[in-house]
Amino acid sequence: MHELNFYTQLLHTEQQANPEVAEQLDEEVNILIHKLKFIPEEARPTLLILSQENEFEPVYNEQIKDISHIAGALLLADKTDNPSIICIVQDNESLYGEITALLEDSLLSRSTALQNNQLYIIQKSNFGQSTADFLADIEICAEIVQPKYFVFGRQDHDWIKFDMA
Repeated sequence: MHELNFYTQLLHTEQQANPEVAEQLDEEVNILIHKLKFIPEEARPTLLILSQENEFEPVYNEQIKDISHIAGALLLADKTDNPSIICIVQDNESLYGEITALLEDSLLSRSTALQNNQLYIIQKSNFGQSTADFLADIEICAEIVQPKYFVFGRQDHDWIKFDMA
């Protein structure tokens, strides 16, 4: 199992500063992990998160790695890794004018994600950047990557499916 380094540090910090918040966070994360415990690592979808703000470069850090893992996905660090799901973190409204170039990218256009219409827009520009939003970001990710298991009501508010059909 993936080591949850960011989450472990966050939980420790919260336990020192605000034990009630830490207890709630730990409880919620354990529920998510428990719901997915019978899905083996090799059966989990691979996820590539791209940033509009950084010219559609992959977003990969300890916080997003833990968010993805707890939500039931394996985070990829490179566009060449053939993701089964692609999420774009939207920075501003110009995304919809820019997305055509992304869809025509020779590497991404052949990806399993785009071949299977698995492109999502996360409408939260600070996704994976705020420790205060850690649980909310897990919920967003979980609804996208494991929709059979999780519904938190964040679709159409914090994220949408980009239908290419």
